[in-house]
Amino acid sequence: MKTLDARFRFTGERRQVTALFYDIVGSTELLLRSDPEQFFRSVSALHQSAEAVIKEHGGFLHQRLGDGGCCFFGYPDQSEDAAESAVRASLELVRIAARTKAKARMRFKLRIGVATSLVVFSTEGDEIVGTAPVLAARLQAEAEPNSVLVADSTVQLTRHKFDYSLLREARLKGFEDPIALWRPQERDQSTSELSPSHEREKPIRGRERELAALSSAWNSALDGKGSSIALVGEAGIGKSRLVGEFARNLRRTAHETLVFQCGRRMESQPLHPFVAFLERLVAEPSVLNDGDNGAFAQALRASGRDVEVDAIDTILAFTADRSSATSRNIRVPDLSGRAFRRKVVEAAADILTCKATAVPTLLVFEDVHWADGMTLELMDLLGLQAGKLPILVIQTSRIRRSLAVATEIELSGLASAAVRDLVASIWGERPPSGLSDFILDQCDGMPLYAEELATFFLTRQPLGNALSEWKGLLLEGGVTSLNDLLSARLAATGPARRMAQFASVIGREFSISLLTYLLEGVSRQSVDVAIEQLLSQGIIERSSVAPGSFQFRHVLAQEAAYSSLLKSDRRRIHRRIADLLIGEGKPSLPAAIAAWQCAEAGLHDAAAKFALAAAEASVLRSAMHEANVSLELCAREVNSVSRRHPDRTELALGLFELQGVVAAALDGEGSESARRVYSRAMHFLRKQSSTVRVKHFPVYWGWWFTAPNILTQQSRARILVGDMQAVEDQETRLQSYHCGWATSFHAGEHDFCLDCVAKGLDLYDPERAVRNRAFFGGHDAKVCGLGESALSYLLLNDPDASEDAIKQCLEWATSTDHAGSMVHSLYYAIVLRRCQDRYDDVHALGEQMLSLAKRHGLAASQARANMYCGWAELMTSSAKRGEERFQGGLLLQQQLGTDDNFSIHSDMHAQVLQRLGKPAEALATVHNAINVGRSSGQSFWLAELYRLSAKLRRDLNDTPSSIKRDLTKAIQIAEAQKAAWLTERAKRALDGLPRF
Repeated sequence: MKTLDARFRFTGERRQVTALFYDIVGSTELLLRSDPEQFFRSVSALHQSAEAVIKEHGGFLHQRLGDGGCCFFGYPDQSEDAAESAVRASLELVRIAARTKAKARMRFKLRIGVATSLVVFSTEGDEIVGTAPVLAARLQAEAEPNSVLVADSTVQLTRHKFDYSLLREARLKGFEDPIALWRPQERDQSTSELSPSHEREKPIRGRERELAALSSAWNSALDGKGSSIALVGEAGIGKSRLVGEFARNLRRTAHETLVFQCGRRMESQPLHPFVAFLERLVAEPSVLNDGDNGAFAQALRASGRDVEVDAIDTILAFTADRSSATSRNIRVPDLSGRAFRRKVVEAAADILTCKATAVPTLLVFEDVHWADGMTLELMDLLGLQAGKLPILVIQTSRIRRSLAVATEIELSGLASAAVRDLVASIWGERPPSGLSDFILDQCDGMPLYAEELATFFLTRQPLGNALSEWKGLLLEGGVTSLNDLLSARLAATGPARRMAQFASVIGREFSISLLTYLLEGVSRQSVDVAIEQLLSQGIIERSSVAPGSFQFRHVLAQEAAYSSLLKSDRRRIHRRIADLLIGEGKPSLPAAIAAWQCAEAGLHDAAAKFALAAAEASVLRSAMHEANVSLELCAREVNSVSRRHPDRTELALGLFELQGVVAAALDGEGSESARRVYSRAMHFLRKQSSTVRVKHFPVYWGWWFTAPNILTQQSRARILVGDMQAVEDQETRLQSYHCGWATSFHAGEHDFCLDCVAKGLDLYDPERAVRNRAFFGGHDAKVCGLGESALSYLLLNDPDASEDAIKQCLEWATSTDHAGSMVHSLYYAIVLRRCQDRYDDVHALGEQMLSLAKRHGLAASQARANMYCGWAELMTSSAKRGEERFQGGLLLQQQLGTDDNFSIHSDMHAQVLQRLGKPAEALATVHNAINVGRSSGQSFWLAELYRLSAKLRRDLNDTPSSIKRDLTKAIQIAEAQKAAWLTERAKRALDGLPRF
């Protein structure tokens, strides 16, 4: 029985090819002036050189025509990048001709023409019929010496690879309509790296209304009235395509375009798109990592950005590498972390907009559904600023955000006419009748799906118009979804498909170096060939944000390649990447990506370590929401680590420490979530050895600090001091005493407070304090100890010791030049002078504290300073400003939830109300403070609250027995605390009562 091949004999084939004709300029004249033998050798050498170049670029020299040659690309071997290869070969031929030395052979000049069309050729290849070879021959005849002319058909296929200039239109023999004559030029890659076009440059279809809206917004921006626009729609709907088309329309106008790519799994990396932009700007990452102000400023100036020094310092404070250990101890006193975060976002906005007054700026944020929190804040700030600047901010997202400053454009499916137009543009000729309607029915208006379907059918060339044939082709190709189409396109690339699969495991963006590492044993040349094939197929493209790297044209293409791998193969590739990252001193991929790679590889311990590193980096940059993303991954990975693993305890404790810091920052230091984290951590830690407990002292600190009240905090402080007595590390013991004295004063245990101060300050090391003042409380331990002792000495009626301590406190704080410590010392001095009713001193110190707090963005300290200043003003005059300042400061403090001195502040509030003629409200405020103090354990000022209650009762003509009862209670409390100064005040008040 005959085989199928034997029974059917194919007579020919239809195929799109690109023809290249080259011809020697003035060959007849050269022959007449030359020796025939020399002319023959020179022409032969030219043909040999031309054939080598043609072959190198994947072409075929079909015929030598005496003084010229006819070449084809895409025949006899089919090639998707035939047009590009032909243009590239033609430019190289011209370069060879231009640099030929006369001594080597006769000096020739070439004319070259290039054209693309559908041709029919016989099976034997002896006949090729089509427009391309004829048009290429006509074009070369029109070309100038040593130049190339390209037909419009080829230009449309290669516009994304070369720059073209239109010389003119000409009527060529045999062609009815005028023919455009295009001259190609190699594209300067450096000028296109920031282009936002991530799509092959087919004309966009069906988006005229949206393009008009973008153009209108740009015209307003040119008039100094910029805006922010959000393009929203599902994956594949054409958001990036629309932005790319709009950006291409601006090419002839003077402007700057900056593209910021948000990435999947990068939500935990604060300001990642902006930092990537800075890394491209400075070229050398160490400039940002090391905080090199000079080099950074120079790079900004070189890019035309004149930025204030403060903005440069702020950004470098954000990007510079810092010790990860710091993050485990950080508190967020006075919300300074939020203030720093705000300053960074403002500095980033300054860098992006400072050129706008001279050069209109287009800022594009892609895939905002994967943006980190700080990037979202940056976009919102840019949107607010845009109204007064020549900038246009465009963001693309799959999800809708609540946007007060952006105009939303929702992209829906294409209309039927646009889909038909899109199909026709891909076919290049009229598609079979009904095919466009069939594609429209399948794709539901999604442009990417329609494009892939049209390409799928084009490669299979359906000959009929039957619905059953098209359905059969889909069934034969296993196509039921867009993912199937993308997988089919991948499969059609042959060996290059494997490259795409490996690249998909790296991520949407990948470098050749890492891909080559994964493909162990595969030559770099093979990798380059595969990359070129994937580029020509439109599966990948050169990265617009990372020079020298590539990315999948669409994330759906990456997902298709990734899902086509068996899970076991995926894990092996992830494992190879993970092994590389683990072995590197500094991982070449961001910590968040490294964590994901290790997690997918099943290396749970390494994944947890990388996730912790990512979270630490975010915490150090006051990016707590972003840190939380990494901590959620870390928690999953720690739970997957075997309980017998030697690193599990350290990983779990590191996780607890960071979870506590983040919970305290996001939900409040007294929040239930923060308390729960530290309670679990402490339960786990106290089962460990003393060495481990010392190493993780921040857990103790957090457990103590997040206690629900002073009573609990005091009992925990005593446990903490006891547990740390035997440790060798002096700094750890000092910080345990720090907890002891801070709580004991509030609890009214002044002897224990002073004992902790004395023992703690004996262990104080100024050098270690520089590091630890940022860890524990945000202030220097010596400043804190001296301040607490000044207050305790006052209440114990030792004024000389009190004055000496507060003097040392202020002087030492000034010597540290540390904002948190200086504000802390001023607060102690203010409280001390307030206890003594020294109004002028309170006001002066308050203004000093306010100035410092404003300079460093310390919101809670600003609230306190205004409260004390307002109180002092009101107590010394009837000025309305005093009342406003006090009430404003009190309101802000209540909003911030940072009142750790409720007793004294309530005392002040009651005095303000009394001064305003509201004694009943004042008394209610005092009684509330007494109840809170008794229940919470903050008892150091209870005696004074009872004394004030007696005074207010007297003003309200309350019964003498009630007044006497309050004063007697004040004396009892003060005596129990050995607070002689308070005892005397209460006794004087009692003695001053009239006798009944």
